Amino acid sequence: MNKKKWIILAAVVIVLGGGGYYGYTSLKAKDAATAETPPEQPSFPTANVDVGTVKKTIFASGTVEAKAREEVKPELSGKVERLLVKEGQTVKKGDVLFTVDSTDAQLEMQKQELGILRAQKELAELKDKKDRIKADKEGKIKEVLVKEGDVVTPDTVVAKLTNTDYLKITGKFSAYEAEQFRIGQKVKVFITASLYYIEGTVTHIDLVGQKEKGVGGVHNVEVLVKKPGALYVGDMGEVQYTDPKGVLYASQIPTPFELPDEMELLAGTHGKIGKVEVEKDDEVKVGQELFKMDMTSSDLELREKELALKESLLTMEQKKREIAKKQVEAPISGVITKLNVKEGETPGSGEPAVVIMDTSAVYFMAAVDEIDIPSIKLGQAVDVYVTAFGNRPFKGKVIDIPKEGTKEDKSVRFAVKVELSETSEMKHGMTGDCDIYVQQKENVKRLPLNAVEVMEEGKGTVMVKDPQSGEPTPKEVKIGVEGTDFIEITDGLSEGDEVLMTNA
Repeated sequence: MNKKKWIILAAVVIVLGGGGYYGYTSLKAKDAATAETPPEQPSFPTANVDVGTVKKTIFASGTVEAKAREEVKPELSGKVERLLVKEGQTVKKGDVLFTVDSTDAQLEMQKQELGILRAQKELAELKDKKDRIKADKEGKIKEVLVKEGDVVTPDTVVAKLTNTDYLKITGKFSAYEAEQFRIGQKVKVFITASLYYIEGTVTHIDLVGQKEKGVGGVHNVEVLVKKPGALYVGDMGEVQYTDPKGVLYASQIPTPFELPDEMELLAGTHGKIGKVEVEKDDEVKVGQELFKMDMTSSDLELREKELALKESLLTMEQKKREIAKKQVEAPISGVITKLNVKEGETPGSGEPAVVIMDTSAVYFMAAVDEIDIPSIKLGQAVDVYVTAFGNRPFKGKVIDIPKEGTKEDKSVRFAVKVELSETSEMKHGMTGDCDIYVQQKENVKRLPLNAVEVMEEGKGTVMVKDPQSGEPTPKEVKIGVEGTDFIEITDGLSEGDEVLMTNA
């Protein structure tokens, strides 16, 4: 038996001896009549080894919390247009709580839309850029209208030319006669001097007409003819047409042949002229290169425009999302416990506009000390005592153990979540404490805690009362679970053995 055990046993003997001596001196001081009464032995409460449950618990204080609690703040700033709920009202997830004035956001979105259209147009123009300008008509260059360094657009006229392979003649007809012609119609042209006919094509009909001196009201019908070798500008001719019925329509007077109208050559692209390849009076064919374009900055500009367009599209999407946030919806189902907004007012930034609480279930959040947290396991039984309900225990179990703790003063505590089976009377924010059962054994031999002196892990001593003499005798026992009220006896005592409760 080690030194600690002997000290404890010596203390017990001293207590018993001291009690005897005190009894003896007291009896001696009494009168002779009472001295013949036998002295009383000191008495200690006793306990019998019984079979039952031993529970080891961890104590922790805590707070009642609702299943879910959400603070709602509008993401879109502005005044409240319509308030659709009131405090105490039950709402479902997705219900509209209130709407926010989004006029400014809508104007910004419209500006962004215009910017995107402009950027798309500019990008399309850049992609349509050509490295050269070619002729889409043939003829003689009459005038070059651009020079190196000039910036052009697709509609810029870069040159004018005439087609020297054709001549034009204008026939003079009455209003009725002019109505018999159609654009593209084939007609005959009578050459007055040479007395022969050539074919032509109607290119223009003046249905408005005008008065000319010596002729009266006339309507011009322009005809384009391919120039034969013996026909020149200034030669005279008459335009004639015979309809399917054999009726002949002829111009009222002979008119001279002229060069065709000037034709315009368009750039057909955006950019800067790099080099001019033609001069006045040059004969050009369809597809011939007229100008080279300066393409030095096109690739960089194209990438910049593409990036700018992407940024505009992203901003536009963000604006659309902001507009969608005009309707502020409930993030969870529950009861509105706080309402801090009114119609026509802008919600303050320091507090939530609405607080919603799901009270369909509540939990007890137990603040467990870091020393005890290794003993906490999921599913452990818990007795919760809420201050508002006195000593009434509420049954629960551990359903969540946090990975991180919170420092409080000099210790760290972990918020262990306890699910409660009965919650109808509880309110969010109530305080209380709990016993978490970390170890429990059923149908084992046990003694009250103050009947056993624990010496070391798994070992203890008790004072066994002799059934015959009533004298206490120290005895070493093996112990198991050290519970809150009882301690398990695994060996050394039998059920019914009586021991002194000497461990105050």
